[in-house]
Amino acid sequence: MAGLNVDMAMADLAGVDVIKVNQIRSISEAEKLGSIDIAGFVVARSSCASALDLDQCRRLGSVLDCAHAVHPVGGVDDIGFCRQIIAELKPRYLEFTVVDPEKTELSLAQLDALSRLDVGKIANGLFLLKDDLSLLARASHMDALVRAGVELFQIEVESLLDPEVRIGPKVRARIGEFFSRYPAMIGDSFSMNVKVPDVHQRGYYLNLSVDGGRSYDFSQQHYALSSALRVIKGLQSTGIPSPRG
Repeated sequence: MAGLNVDMAMADLAGVDVIKVNQIRSISEAEKLGSIDIAGFVVARSSCASALDLDQCRRLGSVLDCAHAVHPVGGVDDIGFCRQIIAELKPRYLEFTVVDPEKTELSLAQLDALSRLDVGKIANGLFLLKDDLSLLARASHMDALVRAGVELFQIEVESLLDPEVRIGPKVRARIGEFFSRYPAMIGDSFSMNVKVPDVHQRGYYLNLSVDGGRSYDFSQQHYALSSALRVIKGLQSTGIPSPRG
């Protein structure tokens, strides 16, 4: 899907700060997103209001010379379709929504399927809220996901920015330790000129709004394309911490 230089440029992507935009649905959107690092596509066997088919995804991917992440609507349970995606689209990442580890049988089945797919992976559907920090206690499951090939975690945080639900400094320190161990792209209440605190995040993600539908990864934050472009400009100018060694 991506240009020839992408594999080399993105080979150590988990070690740098990146911007990822998800739910890209049209050529016009793709053409305006040339400065991003990862393009996220939602795909299904047949196209629908919230998902592309493989041919549509291939056409959009040809416009964006960056790493591509493909999220199959049916998850990794449909391992045959996942293998078809990997073979035909050759994405840098296969993306999936994490099963709650308390659903032991389903979680183990997901981990098994992930381990059988030879591609880098992004785990989504994760969150850290001011009044719900349970993810910080799930190190064993996060470790299992890493062993199954997960390279990046997509985590919505509420919030490092919003004063009404802002996470305090002691908890931010815990989050920083967690992100030092598990490379995370974060979503939050982004605006153009607000600098995001450094909690050892590896980057940021934004979901484009889909008419009449929720975000594919259950994130609460989503953006019209015009708003997303303003946020990206702001993150690139003020919001991305200096690279860490």
